[in-house]
Amino acid sequence: MSNFDLAAFRKAKFQERAQDVPLSGLTAAGFAGYEGEGDDAKPVPVVFRVRGLTAEELARADQEADKSKLLVKALEKLAGSEAEKIQGMLEALGISEDSPPALAKKLAHVEMAVIAPKLKRSDVVRIAEAFPTDFLELSNQIYDLTGQGKVAQVKRKPSGKTQTSRQA
Repeated sequence: MSNFDLAAFRKAKFQERAQDVPLSGLTAAGFAGYEGEGDDAKPVPVVFRVRGLTAEELARADQEADKSKLLVKALEKLAGSEAEKIQGMLEALGISEDSPPALAKKLAHVEMAVIAPKLKRSDVVRIAEAFPTDFLELSNQIYDLTGQGKVAQVKRKPSGKTQTSRQA
């Protein structure tokens, strides 16, 4: 017997689960500027806002990883004398012949789930290459939020008897 309240689930409204993620590498590099002056200047924290992914987005990223392998093969055949130009385009997308499909998926996940600032794929690739720990932190937080699901807006049932206060 299940204790799942299907009727309440069907009535519930769902809200995106989001969170701010401070990124130490980008902060230390000074990408949000500095507070103070001279030797007393401290970097302003870089904070990205991320959200959980939907099942459709997870599936789309899986497809993208598969497509990236096909894209590399197709572009290699078409490239001919334009090989360097094609290789540059692939690198901007974070794709190479040797790239693991898991990386292509993770790049897609981060691109889809970062709410602010809005990133292009080339931005995500640069973060992954230059600040791999920050990239890992973003993806881990995204997966954590995804695993928690959306926030359900449900009415709580009364807990039972309520005590009334008495005059002293």
